[in-house]
Amino acid sequence: MRRLAVISFWNCPLQRPGVLSTGGLEIYVLHFILFLAKLGWKVDVFTRFHPDTEKEILEIGENIRVIHFHIGTKLNIAKPDLFGYVDDFSDKIGKFIKKENIPYSVIHSHYYFSGLVGIKLKKIFSIPFIHTFHTLGMMKKIYGGEINQKRIEAEKKIVKEADKIVASTDFEKDELIKHYYAESEKVMVIPPGVDTKQFHHVNTRMARNKLSLPSDKKIILFVGRIDPIKGIASLISAIHILTEKYSDFKNNFRVLLIGGDHKQKYFWENEEVVKIRKMLMEKDLECCIKFIGAKPHNMLPLYYSAADVVVLPSLYESFGLVVLEAMASEAAVLASKVGGLKFLINDGENGHLFESQNSEEMAEKLWKLLHDKSCRKKIGENARKYAKNLSWDKQAKKIESLYESLL
Repeated sequence: MRRLAVISFWNCPLQRPGVLSTGGLEIYVLHFILFLAKLGWKVDVFTRFHPDTEKEILEIGENIRVIHFHIGTKLNIAKPDLFGYVDDFSDKIGKFIKKENIPYSVIHSHYYFSGLVGIKLKKIFSIPFIHTFHTLGMMKKIYGGEINQKRIEAEKKIVKEADKIVASTDFEKDELIKHYYAESEKVMVIPPGVDTKQFHHVNTRMARNKLSLPSDKKIILFVGRIDPIKGIASLISAIHILTEKYSDFKNNFRVLLIGGDHKQKYFWENEEVVKIRKMLMEKDLECCIKFIGAKPHNMLPLYYSAADVVVLPSLYESFGLVVLEAMASEAAVLASKVGGLKFLINDGENGHLFESQNSEEMAEKLWKLLHDKSCRKKIGENARKYAKNLSWDKQAKKIESLYESLL
């Protein structure tokens, strides 16, 4: 049987999405291993212990094990700096592999910390090494002003050492070539997938009833980490523009912000949350824009179906898995024209785009969408058709083909 070693050093794919630093990466890893297991691969995921588990080895399904190791005791739980633990984590995986004498066919690492571990394991065991970045430090520097040169240098090292790199879009491949000097033939473009059986449209009235949401309000939905790069501030500015322009708008809408563990004290102490709450107070929008915390992944189709418009106002997105899930659920999506979102959305056909941080344009397009039900319906139907082309059934087979090309 073909065996795959997956390195997920940053977070465990079993952790709740949208809490602390978890998000699209963990959702991607979980679904990609589930669908590869269906294709007959025996998968071991190597990750760190976290508060949601006490077991070192968890079996999920017939062909998947998630193997946890204790790493560090003083890590920042929100944004752990794992550079100093790469050797320790690599050693623990190496000892486990030798002890169990496992002949892995391929190593596939996810995110840059995992890539540094993948380099070490490749050299020890002479196994083909594939890496997926999910997001790049250089892009965060360019689009979000977040400078982490140590990360960028680590990413350059991974680009050099990996046998293949999986990019989510042609845009990401071009950026890897331009900023990281990647060889074109080394980078394979395989977009993330979506489980189209899990993500589908539910009757809007039924969805709102199940979620106890008002039936007489326009609902605008944001799903993602509460992070500056997600552009929530520009969404609030757009809403404020509409409340100033249309006096009755405030009484007729709700914005739901899904993300973060809002029952924990550290959530409310988060710098971005503090900034957003201040904005809401200053613009008198506390009544209408609410943090409702992270939700179980299997409940998101209900929220997408309940919403009139799903908005992703990011400054940068390497891909935008939230958008793909919303599209599969036939939601009308309004997103910023950045990164992978330009790849997913054909403006005016299966969604709408606006220039990042342009609150005036966002407000104008949001107003039109909220007041044109037939347009929302058409966009949602087209979005569903598009999302079906990126089902995990199809994308997992493409990843499998890449593995087989290295064996």
